[in-house]
Amino acid sequence: MIAPQVETPKYVLLDDAQRIGPEILALDSGQNCAAVYGFSDKQPYDTFCRNSEQSLTPYPLVKGYLQNQLEVAGDTLLFVVMDAAGPDEPILHASTMQCVFEAHQKQSPLVTVSHRLTKDEQSSAYRVAEYVLGVSPAIP
Repeated sequence: MIAPQVETPKYVLLDDAQRIGPEILALDSGQNCAAVYGFSDKQPYDTFCRNSEQSLTPYPLVKGYLQNQLEVAGDTLLFVVMDAAGPDEPILHASTMQCVFEAHQKQSPLVTVSHRLTKDEQSSAYRVAEYVLGVSPAIP
């Protein structure tokens, strides 16, 4: 079985000049995580914007931004959330920022989804779980 793949994200959303993403809890190991929302096309980010109270602006997701984030991340694990329908979704699908960066470098139309983010109701942040091949549900 191959890992699920989705269209490589081309856009992020800005709140003023800040790229937005969900809050993510640290891993059980203590490693910090961070994410931005990434979108493959206009329709997915329009859906997200309709489901958000924030006034958001789409902006191209460029290699320079990805590379810069990876260089300054230290030991923080960085993700790009794929085509989320809104800021309060119970489950999000994500890829590492490194994988998205490599897809942009290779001009690949697809990127592998490697993680599932599940909303923790007590904290309103997301818990990260790595997909296990053969066990993970299909990506819609």
